[in-house]
Amino acid sequence: MRRSVALALVVPALLLPLAGCSDGRKIPTPPVCLTAPGDWLTALDAAPDQVAIDDNTLISSCLPKDQVPAQQEEVGRTAVEVATQLAAFYKTSGGGQKPLPSVEKAALMAGYLVGALEKGAAETQGIHSTLVNRVEAAATNGLDRAGRQVQAAYDKGREAGLESG
Repeated sequence: MRRSVALALVVPALLLPLAGCSDGRKIPTPPVCLTAPGDWLTALDAAPDQVAIDDNTLISSCLPKDQVPAQQEEVGRTAVEVATQLAAFYKTSGGGQKPLPSVEKAALMAGYLVGALEKGAAETQGIHSTLVNRVEAAATNGLDRAGRQVQAAYDKGREAGLESG
């Protein structure tokens, strides 16, 4: 009887390491990614150079592979708000008139934001695809009427975000 009790305790202990490939831990979103849109806008002013929200955290790292839904929603809400604020600059730029430097800078920053988020979402098995699509829609709202220079600035920012975001 002792032998069967010992066997009943030992066998599950030996099989436990084979029970799954994950230790169950979730990778948390960096806390700075959960800050106000103003913090993101301030950081994006460094674009097209590498943008870090707190000197260490790249925008792409705000989309970890196993992000919990509540944090994904909060990051998404912040990113859409930032994109919307930036798009407001070139939506009201006067269309065919020569754009102001701040309008081009806003487009560059919006493009960088989208590129950096695309970079971060590239390795998350699609869990962030809707988030990126919504941010891109907000960032490009009105871009088609903003003039070639503004569109080129957006494209330059997006490329920089994909590269170093």
